[in-house]
Amino acid sequence: MHGRNTGLTRFAELSGPADARQLYSAGSVYPENTEWPDGDTRFRVGRLRRRDAVPDSEWGAVWSTMRILADLHGDEGVRLVVWFDN
Repeated sequence: MHGRNTGLTRFAELSGPADARQLYSAGSVYPENTEWPDGDTRFRVGRLRRRDAVPDSEWGAVWSTMRILADLHGDEGVRLVVWFDN
């Protein structure tokens, strides 16, 4: 890594977003699989799906409950808010 830069900071330097919203929504600004090589590191725009981040084995009961609530109240009537406290 370059000095004190975090991965996100380095990505911002390489991709050159006009503002922070573009940086955090790179998937909407750049086509999927757009890449920026940086030495041994490669930054790539890709989609992270829920199943990639939160395995069903740990959250399956939550998803089932949300499906039931969505059936009762409609998709737009169901939201999940989560707080992680380390």
